[in-house]
Amino acid sequence: MHGFANAAAGVLEIVASQPDNGRLTIRVSDNGCGIAAEHLPRIFDPFFTTRLGQGGSGLGLHIVYSIATRVLGGRIEARSAPGEGSTLILQLPLQAPDTPPAAAPWGAVPR
Repeated sequence: MHGFANAAAGVLEIVASQPDNGRLTIRVSDNGCGIAAEHLPRIFDPFFTTRLGQGGSGLGLHIVYSIATRVLGGRIEARSAPGEGSTLILQLPLQAPDTPPAAAPWGAVPR
């Protein structure tokens, strides 16, 4: 909804690799409108949205962050620039942790 606003078509590229560090890296890139620099540090915050009242709850990337880090024990990073699309890079262990990591207090999502 956000990434391809006012676009007739878009390209989404998904690349997975297994570097020698014992983790799986998944890179998801698009050629969409990109994310403004002032918004990029907040995209994983719960309820953060630039489209308040226009649909969506601002929970999508917060849920992705929580699953990637808390459930699977991985990391996620976002890179973007306006007009240049966006890239999400997930690094996940090849085997999810046996015990889930301690959950951070609500609203205090570490980066």
